[in-house]
Amino acid sequence: MNEMTKYLNSLPWLINAQKSGSSGKGSVHRMVVVGRDQKVPASFIKSAPTSTKHEIRSKNSVVSWKSSNATLWLVQCKTVEPHDHYGLFVPSPYAMARDLVGTCFRQILKDNPKNFSLDYVGDSEEEFQGACVGLELAQYRFKEVWPKNKAPRLKVSLKSKLKNQKHAVQAAATLGEATNLARFLVDLPPNLLQPQDYAMALKGLFTGRKGVKVDVWNQARLQKEGMGLHIAVGQGSVQEPHMVHIRYRGAGKDKPIAFVGKGITFDTGGVDIKPAAGMRLMKKDMGGSATVAGIAYWVVNSGAKINCDFYFSIAENSVSKESFRPGDVLTARNGKTVEIHNTDAEGRLVMADSLTVASEQKPKFLIDIATLTGAIKYGLGGDTPGLFSNRDNLAECLLRSGQRRGDICWRMPLVPEERARLRSDVADVANCTNGYGGAITAALFLEMFTDQVPWAHFDIYAWNEGPKGPFASAGGSGQVVQLMVDFLEQEIQQPS
Repeated sequence: MNEMTKYLNSLPWLINAQKSGSSGKGSVHRMVVVGRDQKVPASFIKSAPTSTKHEIRSKNSVVSWKSSNATLWLVQCKTVEPHDHYGLFVPSPYAMARDLVGTCFRQILKDNPKNFSLDYVGDSEEEFQGACVGLELAQYRFKEVWPKNKAPRLKVSLKSKLKNQKHAVQAAATLGEATNLARFLVDLPPNLLQPQDYAMALKGLFTGRKGVKVDVWNQARLQKEGMGLHIAVGQGSVQEPHMVHIRYRGAGKDKPIAFVGKGITFDTGGVDIKPAAGMRLMKKDMGGSATVAGIAYWVVNSGAKINCDFYFSIAENSVSKESFRPGDVLTARNGKTVEIHNTDAEGRLVMADSLTVASEQKPKFLIDIATLTGAIKYGLGGDTPGLFSNRDNLAECLLRSGQRRGDICWRMPLVPEERARLRSDVADVANCTNGYGGAITAALFLEMFTDQVPWAHFDIYAWNEGPKGPFASAGGSGQVVQLMVDFLEQEIQQPS
């Protein structure tokens, strides 16, 4: 896929920007990032106008002024004490630095700078890393990536007194690249990312990497493997459905952590067709699989000492004479029969068969990520994914990783009584139900295909409605990539 190849050439922006020379044109911007409980360098304050000095002493988070030869920026990170929600919504040092620096940098880029320097005052590697991730995220603009393949050209200089600065910058760059990859996949127009295109792009991205094996199941293989739910969803499309399995082994014989991502490249709703307004953003219905691709990118490119399996459930939910119908009864890979109540509840169907494949391997954890329901957005908004899990300790670890990385989620209940609402008179289970609690019943449906493996399910939105923080425009958000990277880092640090 040419678009993927082009983008991969420009993906490592921060590392390249430190090595490149300036274009010789444009402005100069200098930023000082002052960590929590640190003092602003007196030499830096000296150059500020009197009114600006007052803002600095008032500890404004961001202060900017022009000197004779540069625009100066002061970013002051603060400590915020938790008072509610168990501290989950309190910005961590990493998240605060990322969002403040990213917000400033996307404004700086509008000035077409030729040189940018960032001096970090502090001793927190997490804070410095967050600032660097903010730079990486802020420079991404889909309209520059495709079809222009044009990353911002400027000389970037990063300074700190951290002993591990080089490692921190590389780690931040890889994390930023992984998040931007997920954003890019969601941003791609659906005519450029149909099921076969997507499967081949993933294969091209990961084939030949150390410790990696890629297996692509086409429709014939899906049929052979008994993936009846997956096939039904994709049978109305011109391009046949696929499942991609990326196997990564970096830690001997340890049990792998398995990820399953919903990859509906476009969702019309099928025969139960969506209204026009509801269909407008349905290119993002593969956002869960895009997040899984970002996680896989981080794992492979960081050489993580962990074992992982990544499953991508890819199909297009189209309307044609071949489309599956309400009232159809389908047989899943695990033998369950499923009555279709609504063809627009298709994501859980493709996910169910892949969850079965993953659970058959008895992984340490099974984690699925999907743009599954509108109900979760009505309950939590677009910025906060719902987290469902059958293990309290797993859920707690994921919640805390989200707080550390400013990639917040909120745990939702698997209410046992709600299972009865999925009852069918003609099959083992119905694929959905009417009424309230749609995100809960969707999660309960998925749980039926996990074979009691420790499991977590993220119901995400995967989209930013407009510019905010380090994000320069509306588009893919890379939701829960940073959360999952922190979770995997914690797993790697724990003794086997």
